[in-house]
Parts: sequence; structure tokens; C-alpha cells
Amino acid sequence: MTQTRIWDRFLTARDQQVLAKAGYGKRGGFGTRPALFIIDVQYNFCGDTPEDILDGLKQYRTHCGREAWDAIAHIEPLLHLAREKNLPVFYTESARRSDMLDSGVQVGKNHRGTEKTVIEGTHATETVAPLAPRPQDIRIGKRKPSCFFGTIFMSHLNFLDIDTLILTGCTTSGCLRATAVDAYSYNFKVVIPEECSFDRFEASHAVNLFDLNCKYADVIPTAEVETYLKGLPVRAPFTAPAG
Repeated sequence: MTQTRIWDRFLTARDQQVLAKAGYGKRGGFGTRPALFIIDVQYNFCGDTPEDILDGLKQYRTHCGREAWDAIAHIEPLLHLAREKNLPVFYTESARRSDMLDSGVQVGKNHRGTEKTVIEGTHATETVAPLAPRPQDIRIGKRKPSCFFGTIFMSHLNFLDIDTLILTGCTTSGCLRATAVDAYSYNFKVVIPEECSFDRFEASHAVNLFDLNCKYADVIPTAEVETYLKGLPVRAPFTAPAG
């Protein structure tokens, strides 16, 4: 029996034929040295509590609806497992200066007027409490979609000898996708637990997961990722080399 995927209802009959004939979507598999990555799971994307997106947009223009909190519930067990195994946990934090100068051309494209809910140091740009970072986690501020762009993310991955990135968070069509494509380009294995990503547009979410699974990542059930993490040995606690 063929497994139903979230993107199936968006594909045409021709799309299905091309997919079957061209052979896209093969599994890339896991490596042995993974890191968990939580991308922009902040209140301004998730809302303070689960609510319908049209209600949430009254407070946060970047709100992604109840699906955000559904994803958070799936990310939590992965976060606990990663910490039990002493795996590196990365967070991106997307926030801006009060004058918005560090947004560049994004102000004209994606921002609408004064964006008070994207300012650094505010509640809106904090990671949601259930996934709050701990002191040992690595927090990376970014101003563009990909976490690789203009940051020291790659340096961390090299130093920690990572070969697999487990990507969670939002938005599927934006920052998660951009980071996934760059990670693939740098020859990391990329895994996206399907229930752990979210987007404000249903079609964008589904079709981007489809495209990522076709070419750049393994989009698989969260339960499979949990099984993989449970089977890993506990990694020795990381300590910085003596100076």
C-alpha cells in the first residue's frame, strides 16, 4: 500500500507520473554524527498560544497558525532525545535592530510598515518556552533565510564534526528550505521530520516538503527520526580545548 504524503493532494497526475519515472525522492539516509537544528520557533511565528492563523495575524503578522504548536509538540521529544545523547543543538534567532537597517531589501519585500514584532530583545523574538535553549546550546542570530549566510554556523559544524542536520521549525518555504538547500550543497545529510516544520501557507508547506524530499533532504515521519536518535550511543560531553 502506498504511503499517503502531505503533498499528494497538490500534485497533478502528470507530476505523479514524472515522479515515478524520473526516480526522485530516494533516501539519502542518516549519518552517525547528527545535530538537531531548531529554526525560528519564536512567538512571532507561533503565537503566544495555539490559535487560528487569521486570529493570530491580529497580533503577529508572521503568525503561522495552530500548525506551529502542533509542530512544537513533535519537536519536544526530539529535543529531549538530543540532550540525552549529548548531541549538539542549534537555534536560529531571527530579530532586527529597532531601525530595521539590518533587514536590507527585506523591508521593501516582506515587511509591512513598522515591524514592532521583529525587534531583538523582545518577547516576540524569543524561542517558545517549551523549546527554550539551554546554556550549552548554540544560538545563531541571522538576518537572511539561510543560517549559513553571513554567520559562523559552518565553522561550528566543522568543529563539532557534524555529518547530519536534523532540521525543524519554520517556515518550510523560507528559512528551513534555504538552510536545507545550503546544507545539502555543503554535503551534509539533511533530514526533515515531517511533523516538525510549519508554514503560514498550506500549499507552500506541502509543495516545499515535496521538492526538498525529491532533491535535497529526507522528509520522513518524526517517529523514524526518534528511532534513529534512540539507537545512537551517548556522545561524550563536549569540552573546548585548553588554551
